[in-house]
Amino acid sequence: MSFLAPLFAVGLAALAIPILVHLVHRERKETTPFPSLMFLLRTPYQHSRRQRIRDWLLFLMRAAVFALLVAAFSRPVFDRENEAAAASTGGGREVVILLDRSFSMRVGDRWARAQAAARAALDGLGPADRGTL
Repeated sequence: MSFLAPLFAVGLAALAIPILVHLVHRERKETTPFPSLMFLLRTPYQHSRRQRIRDWLLFLMRAAVFALLVAAFSRPVFDRENEAAAASTGGGREVVILLDRSFSMRVGDRWARAQAAARAALDGLGPADRGTL
């Protein structure tokens, strides 16, 4: 597999954005000076375990979105040479054919043409190839 726009891989640096958002957007405790509270014992502020897990899941989802965007913009392409090499070593092709049985296929001879195209594709398979209808 190769990329048509490999410079977009530099966009992986954009993964730093969710890290920064995650670290900057932490909940801050708000202190309000109130005279009668000065005699109470201070208790340390604790994040609940469930809240921390939710925060990390949110962070992972944000990072995954950026990683998928970078992958999409770098335009991955599968090499035809590798497919030819796999076919020459005895590995056949995998062909999947989907036929639409909706009402729109009943107009004219669409269904017959779709069946003929599927038969032609299946007839073109070699002995090592596999087809699924």
